[in-house]
Amino acid sequence: MITYARCLHRPFRPLQSKRLQSHNVSVVEDVLSTRGRDSRHLTDKDIAAQVTQFFFAGFDTSSNLLSFSSYLLAVHQEVQVRLQEEIDTMLIKSGGKILYEELQAQKYLDMVVSEVLRIYPPFDSIDRMCTKPYTIPASGDQPAVTFRKGDMLEFPFYGIQRDEEFFPDPDRFDPERFSDENKHKIKPFTFLAFGAGPRNCIGNRFALMSAKIALAVLLSKFNFKVVEKTSIPLRLSNKLGSLDPKGGIWLGIELRNK
Repeated sequence: MITYARCLHRPFRPLQSKRLQSHNVSVVEDVLSTRGRDSRHLTDKDIAAQVTQFFFAGFDTSSNLLSFSSYLLAVHQEVQVRLQEEIDTMLIKSGGKILYEELQAQKYLDMVVSEVLRIYPPFDSIDRMCTKPYTIPASGDQPAVTFRKGDMLEFPFYGIQRDEEFFPDPDRFDPERFSDENKHKIKPFTFLAFGAGPRNCIGNRFALMSAKIALAVLLSKFNFKVVEKTSIPLRLSNKLGSLDPKGGIWLGIELRNK
């Protein structure tokens, strides 16, 4: 990993000079633009490190998201069919090309991906350091809790996103939770697939876009289906930190008959 990261850093300097002279919009441009706003804190090395971290953070998240999406679509054929209909309509409208603006406008695709992330987030929890003393007031029979500066707090968002108090029938795969009519019912900070606040996942937008593009390409040509070795329900390993399917995910793929 370290050697590969160094290889990514090496060509960054000439690329940086070239990008600064262009007017294209990309991840590199977005990061470079921060240097102009605050050159005291971001060196060329800092920017290269951020771009490298952005790539790795988005890559792992995208691959896991695609795996779990494929599984849930295979198990829930009615969702897969509806999503394929939306993708087919999009491709007809765009002349067979997957365009950024068109992909962003696909509401059901976004609903499906969001629900996949609710059930199978990239990580089971995340920790943060308390930057100042804070007290959670007493509530009902629960006493007040005080945190000191420097305390580490762990947020188990896998458990939060599977809590029936926040998501009724939490183990059911239901993209309608994230429809325009229903998503406002989701309580703040109960859907934390990429964290929240200024230190949320740096690769979330990259991961989401990569996964949506891949799903659009695959579902336009193939159907995912359950096979004999498919585990229902999916069993997860006991690996700490991430959600890994025990024994992998086994699915069938067949060409669509359009």
